[in-house]
Amino acid sequence: MTNLNARLAGSLHKRFMLDWQRIATAPFDRELQLSVIEKGEVYPLAFPCRRREDGWIHAKTGKLVFVEPTHWRFWPEE
Repeated sequence: MTNLNARLAGSLHKRFMLDWQRIATAPFDRELQLSVIEKGEVYPLAFPCRRREDGWIHAKTGKLVFVEPTHWRFWPEE
């Protein structure tokens, strides 16, 4: 990785972390966007979720979502 690529990657990581919060701090009963890590890659989910005592649900359908998210941010309002 070149020095420029390393700086860009570091900058992108910092920007990601400014928007996203640790999953342990996620509020209950709010529409959130979750981020998951699969095969070493970070992926934001494309649908809003809500945190409940028994896990995560799809905010629009109410169905349980079986994910292990690492980060969250508020779902952008349309």
